Amino acid sequence: MKSLELGASKARLTILLLVSLAAFCLSPGSIGQESFKLGVVNTQEVLESSQKATEATEVLQSASDRLRSKLQGLGDEIRNLQEKKAKTELFVEEAQTAGLDNEIRLKQQEYQRQVEVGQQALLEREQELMEPIYNNLQALIVKVGESENFDIILEKRLITLYVSEKYDLTQRFIVLMNEETEEKPE
Repeated sequence: MKSLELGASKARLTILLLVSLAAFCLSPGSIGQESFKLGVVNTQEVLESSQKATEATEVLQSASDRLRSKLQGLGDEIRNLQEKKAKTELFVEEAQTAGLDNEIRLKQQEYQRQVEVGQQALLEREQELMEPIYNNLQALIVKVGESENFDIILEKRLITLYVSEKYDLTQRFIVLMNEETEEKPE
């Protein structure tokens, strides 16, 4: 319970620090009367609305469905062998079902191996497909931040409790990401 209280107090302290920093930076007269340009972006929403990310997600979902189907088939084989063994055990000695036990064990090992190999392949494919999209979004945020003299662009979902819509750049980045996709066909 103590760790929860400690975590909650750290979170409150972090929020208080961020609010104080934002208030200082945005207050009139701070930092020699210079203006402070702030923006926020919900990167998850940008990625979900990105044409390339949607295509990558569809590829990953298709691969995941194929893996699930393959595993379902192996699972069905294992259940059938277990049922066959259960029925056979009623009429023969245990030693005579040893072959079925071995076959069940081998199928279970194959199932586990397929799960591990499939999950690893999906993770690698996700990284291969999504990393360039993440990098592109990050580069786009930096480009807009530098070209339009933003002092800071924050991730909206992580630290923002409230932000005026005039600071929210999410829709703008959705348009920019999709425009880049149209300009760079593969």
